[in-house]
Amino acid sequence: MSDTSGCPGSLSVVVIDDHEIVGLGVAQAMAEAGRPVEVRHVHTAALVGPCPGPRVVVLDLRLADGSTPTENLLSMNSMGVPVVIYTSADDPVLVRESIVAGALSIVRKSAPPSELVDAVMEAAEGRTMPGLDWAAALDADDDFVSEHLTQTEAQVLTRYASGETSGVVARQLGISSYTVDTYVARIRDKYRSVGRPADSRIDLFRRAAEDGLVSYYEPGA
Repeated sequence: MSDTSGCPGSLSVVVIDDHEIVGLGVAQAMAEAGRPVEVRHVHTAALVGPCPGPRVVVLDLRLADGSTPTENLLSMNSMGVPVVIYTSADDPVLVRESIVAGALSIVRKSAPPSELVDAVMEAAEGRTMPGLDWAAALDADDDFVSEHLTQTEAQVLTRYASGETSGVVARQLGISSYTVDTYVARIRDKYRSVGRPADSRIDLFRRAAEDGLVSYYEPGA
């Protein structure tokens, strides 16, 4: 496996992941499956330049450079490079985001290596191999906010989950601190009622991020 640029005439795979060992694992999986393609590892999508040869990108959803799945997928799409998401799949919001942005397949890092190999080969032909994580992400409760929270509750959750105190939220919304606390308690109960933990402020931040009210990529998040 090489970390240098290159455009082989045959199919190659570019692994975008914080950890080089993931790239090594992908190379081994491809070789053991009888697909000895060139596999290149990079830490950021910015290092994937134009190349006339056929390629598939294997992309992790969370990267240390702070880039979002949408940004990385749009970058790859602009070069006509198909993308397979290779992730722990612990964040359904990011999984859904990657599907919307054009990922062809979602593969868990805990899945058998053959599943990733199959997804890469399908992607090379422009075909998708959705799998269970794809279906689960699309079936998730995307509309929790609109179905379970009032507009004011959503505004309180957005501010409170982002770290504002009850007093600050109260001043921003023109209500009392007591009312903010009442809203927060009500919001926690609504999340608990659907089996989503919301006991701590961190829990609330995660729920708000999952439902698109705040971003994991915001400063301090």
